[in-house]
Amino acid sequence: MNRRRVPRPPASAPALSAERTPQPTDRPGPIVAPNPGAPVATVSYSSLGEYARCGYRFYAERVLGLPPGPGARGAGEARPGVRSAADRGVLAHALLERLDFRRPVVPPATAIVSAAARAGLSPSPGPEECDELIALVRRFAATELCARLGRATEARREERFAFPLADSVLVVGALDVLAREAGRRGGRGSDSRTLIVDYKSDWLGAAEPEAVVRGAYATQRLVYALAALRGGAAEVEIAHCFLERPEEPAIASFTGAQSDELETRLLALSAGVLERRFEVTPEPCRPVCAGCPAEGGLCSWPLSQTRREAADTLF
Repeated sequence: MNRRRVPRPPASAPALSAERTPQPTDRPGPIVAPNPGAPVATVSYSSLGEYARCGYRFYAERVLGLPPGPGARGAGEARPGVRSAADRGVLAHALLERLDFRRPVVPPATAIVSAAARAGLSPSPGPEECDELIALVRRFAATELCARLGRATEARREERFAFPLADSVLVVGALDVLAREAGRRGGRGSDSRTLIVDYKSDWLGAAEPEAVVRGAYATQRLVYALAALRGGAAEVEIAHCFLERPEEPAIASFTGAQSDELETRLLALSAGVLERRFEVTPEPCRPVCAGCPAEGGLCSWPLSQTRREAADTLF
């Protein structure tokens, strides 16, 4: 198929109004919605990622609360014979949430089937998938990262956090594991260190874990570091553990002296949300637009553009 870049429209989205519904063929100028609804009360690293992809979709979903359209994101890509990556991640998280880091015991197949049932996942895992998940847990249990969690003075699972950013906006989220470690001099209190572990079920292939984190999870790393430092940690390590290769976690360290710099970066990433600027993406395509409640009616882009395979193709 021949590829060519198509012209881009101006970046701002039209205002939603009872007087007029924007048509798919419209090309709006730099318009800011005069009444963009209630201010955003909370943001998370994932919602900031959604805003970066398309501010207008963020507005439709997060401000107006419109239900998703057909083909909504979240199902993930499934390999032949294997459940979707998103559901596989849910199941892997459920198994690791019950793992005793000090005495890690690999779950039997019956425990995996029960975990899938508790999570509402279907079909029930078969023998091949159970073997794959057992191997996944076994590999993680053998890592130094698991051993560190076992030596920690405290380890909490699914720890929720919230801290203020600006204008009464809260940054919210949940940590897979929040652990407290003795400091390098063996002390406690201000000499202790916080370790945050985030499990990832992404397929890495030949990619390096650190490169994937910098490309896809840099905002998450930033938010998690600020959450720990705002919570009183003097030092925090963020470990992204890709379950395909758990022995190679991508780890970054931060100290309290970096708090102001980190907050400045997060404010810059959140500026459009805080200023209530909800601009339509300049590069509509299926990966960005599938499932958007504004697609095909409220959005200024026609379906021929929002349903392209990629932003640099005609179809």
